[in-house]
This record gives sequence, structure tokens and C-alpha cells, in this order.
Amino acid sequence: MNREEILSRVAKDNKGYDEMETAIITKALGLSTIIVPIICLLFMIVRIVRGNGLITDLIAITFSQLSVYEIYRYFMERKKGKLFLSIIFSIITIASIIMFFFGV
Repeated sequence: MNREEILSRVAKDNKGYDEMETAIITKALGLSTIIVPIICLLFMIVRIVRGNGLITDLIAITFSQLSVYEIYRYFMERKKGKLFLSIIFSIITIASIIMFFFGV
């Protein structure tokens, strides 16, 4: 197999993103996973301070994003701490959704 054949096969296999694009996407998603919960928490704090009570929809949004992030990291890294966090965040998400729909 000559050099040109190897390069053409590699080019066929790499139709998606290259490593730099993958790193950029990963960093962007990681940053959004930090920013979105911070903004939701700020909205929750303002709402509680104003006396409007807890915002279960924002809690569900925040913790659903965090649980998906931790679930994905668990399947990629197989660290039990990630599984534990994903379970806790999922429970909070489900509880928040139930509270939202039942007005608890």
C-alpha cells in the first residue's frame, strides 16, 4: 500500500470533524454547561428574594443539563463519581418536573 492509498482511506474515514473542530465543540459545550446553570441559579435566587417562590422549571432545566453532562462523562470515563452525580441530578430533575406539573 502506498502513501496515496493510505491518505485516501484516512480521508474517507474522517468525513466528520477533525480533532481541532472536536476540541472546539467540546470546549464550547463544556463552557455552556457551566454558564447555563449559573444563569438559571441567578434567576432562581432573584425569584426567591422577590418572594415568588421556587422556580421548578429552571431547576429542571439546570439539573437536566447537568445530569446529561455527567451521564455522558460516566459512559466515556467509567468513573463511579460521575454515575453518582448523574443519578442525583436526574432525581432532582424528575422531582422538579413533577413539582412543576402538579404545582407543588
